[in-house]
Amino acid sequence: MFVLSFYKDSKINNSIKDKGLSKDMKRVTNLVQHQKVKVLKKLREKALLRTKARLAENKIDIEELSEEELEIIIKDEEDKLLDDIKTKSIFALAAMFGLSVF
Repeated sequence: MFVLSFYKDSKINNSIKDKGLSKDMKRVTNLVQHQKVKVLKKLREKALLRTKARLAENKIDIEELSEEELEIIIKDEEDKLLDDIKTKSIFALAAMFGLSVF
């Protein structure tokens, strides 16, 4: 699917090469980057599902949209998801430390 091809593992390998890191540090960096890509892929899939639902509510066929239009809508949904995650994380941290938000 073209939407999920956005995140490439080759970018990760290129960013780790030739940084003078030890073998163990390269493994840790590789693991962190791999997990980051997995999370971004899941986020992209969730945004795609939300986009399909939003288009269905408005009775718009996904095939009628160009790739650029679809990419813009999916990016908007990704941004909304990231904002939700950030907000919930902040509230969770506040609750963990016993801070009152209100």
